[in-house]
Amino acid sequence: MATPTTHSMNVYIILENGELYPSVYYSYEAAREAALTKYAEELDEERSDCEGMPYGMASNVDVAENEETGTTKLYIEKEIYITVQRYAVRVSP
Repeated sequence: MATPTTHSMNVYIILENGELYPSVYYSYEAAREAALTKYAEELDEERSDCEGMPYGMASNVDVAENEETGTTKLYIEKEIYITVQRYAVRVSP
């Protein structure tokens, strides 16, 4: 009988101002999208307000995953701090 093998995979969690989202995500893109979807109305309003202005948005959401540390920080105007954290987990059969 073959011995079951385990393998590793990455999962991503989201913290918003220290509060954990109730879901786990299988990619950075999916985690980031979940956070941005939650605040889509606020981000759309900010984009509209900044249109034609010489300065950019206060929000910082177009952030690539920090491959080195696994911790990526996003910011949404009005003191919303979002951390997307990558964890490598072992998966057993």
